Amino acid sequence: MSRILTMGFVFLSIAAVVLIGSSRAGAQSSKHSEQVVFSGGGFNDGLGSPYGFWIWCEADSTNPYHGVCNGAMYVYARGLTEHVGGTITETPPDSSTYVMTVASADGSIAATLTNTPPVKQGPHNTVTVHFTAPSPGGTSSSDGNVVNVTGPSN
Repeated sequence: MSRILTMGFVFLSIAAVVLIGSSRAGAQSSKHSEQVVFSGGGFNDGLGSPYGFWIWCEADSTNPYHGVCNGAMYVYARGLTEHVGGTITETPPDSSTYVMTVASADGSIAATLTNTPPVKQGPHNTVTVHFTAPSPGGTSSSDGNVVNVTGPSN
């Protein structure tokens, strides 16, 4: 009987070590990332058109998508709706000021989007958009945008 109890104790001890070790390994290998989404639109006088955007970026991360952005933009009067890709930076670091530089593959849309901190919940954020394409481009700001920041740095 004592041999069975000893074997049972050894088994439970090994199981506890495996469970604790695997939960710690999971916590250590977890790769949390700061993700930033800009969603909204405005009117650009230079283009003479409403525009819109929904762009997601991996801002602060240890994975291969660090600094990468993907999404879509449209310029209504030009009949343009395009997938855009690009990069994001936080300038200066830890300032909550995010700068997205994006373009469509065909170059028909190219823009830099910058939020004005602090980041507020809901459609209450100012985003400035500077278009370099389509021509003649131009810069405008609008207040009714969503800026969503999630992850360890927010």
